Amino acid sequence: MNENRKEILDAIMRAMEIEKETFDFYTRAEHKTFNPEGKRIFRWLAKTEEQHYLKLTELYESLHEGGRWVFYGGSTIVLDPAAPGEKQVGFDTDDLQALEIAMEIEKKGIAYFETLMEKTGDQDGRSMLKALRDEEEEHLRVVTGKYRALKGE
Repeated sequence: MNENRKEILDAIMRAMEIEKETFDFYTRAEHKTFNPEGKRIFRWLAKTEEQHYLKLTELYESLHEGGRWVFYGGSTIVLDPAAPGEKQVGFDTDDLQALEIAMEIEKKGIAYFETLMEKTGDQDGRSMLKALRDEEEEHLRVVTGKYRALKGE
């Protein structure tokens, strides 16, 4: 195995660890909040992070066994609309702190996927990593929007 491939495999393994940790954080946040809107957002974030983990696992195995990148067309998990009459924003202080942490997590995820993209010469690999990075950017957009609404910005 050449050194670049080993470096990419190590980086993908780290990305898998990050996705798992992020999934765990969002799952805990979902269970901690009593606010339906908070539960909905954290549940969606957890599901997408789980999908990223599974796709990265598939990628790791494919690269390790045959040196091939796998296709990733993006997440198929959509954010469920709020229930009729449900308060759109009403996070308590603990949820506000969770949103602050979530913003930092997503920023780190974006930076990590960008670093991986820079290290990847394979066009299919770059496309896959860009799709993952773009989804992390969407997560950041949603979380930041909820955070700003709560803060009255």
